[in-house]
Amino acid sequence: MAKNIDSKSLLIGILGTLLVLSLMNAKQVDNSFDEISVSGLTIRENGTIRIQSTIGDATVIISGQGSAGGQIILANTMGNKTVSLGANREGQGGVATYNDVGTVSSHMGTGPKGEGYVRTFNTLSAATTYLGASQQGGGQLTTYNEVGKETVFLGTGSEGIGFLRTANEYGKMSAYVGTGKANSGMILLCDRDGLTKWVETADNN
Repeated sequence: MAKNIDSKSLLIGILGTLLVLSLMNAKQVDNSFDEISVSGLTIRENGTIRIQSTIGDATVIISGQGSAGGQIILANTMGNKTVSLGANREGQGGVATYNDVGTVSSHMGTGPKGEGYVRTFNTLSAATTYLGASQQGGGQLTTYNEVGKETVFLGTGSEGIGFLRTANEYGKMSAYVGTGKANSGMILLCDRDGLTKWVETADNN
C-alpha cells in the first residue's frame, strides 16, 4: 500500500536542499561587490587598500606601512608610480611626482630642520632646481646644470643679507651681486677658477 506524502514535508525538504546547494556554491565563488557604502572604515595593523586596473596592476595604494607612517601611491596603467604622498623617514610630510617610467621628477616636502622646499629633477634623477628655505632660515632659489653643479643662487645669506651668485660649468663662482659686509651694495667678478678679479662696492669710505 503506497504511503501518502505530506506536501508540507516535501516543500521543507526541497527548500533545505536548495539552501545547502547555494551555500556550497557560495564557497566556490570569490566575494565580489559592485558598490560598498559605509560611514566609516578602519584598517588595523598598518593594513593596505589597493585599487587594481583591468589587467591587475595596482593604480592606487593606501598604506600604513610607509617608512615613517601612512602613504598614498598613485600609478599609471603600466603600473609605474606617478605620485606618492606621505611621511618621510623623519616623520615629516612630502609629495613626490614621477615621469611615465617611474623616475622622480619633483619633490615638495619638509627638510631635516622643518623647512619647506620644492626640488625638481631631470630624467637622470639629477637635481635641477631648489626653491625653499635654507638651513639658516632664509629663502633661496638654486639651479644646477646637468652634472649637478650649482649655476645660480638667489637668496638670503647666513648674515641675513640678500645676494645673487652665478657659477660656471665647473661650479666655480663667476659673479656676485648683492650686499657686502658693510651692508652696502657690492659687485664682484671672478675668473674661470673662481678667483676674484674685480670688485666694486658702494661703501662711503
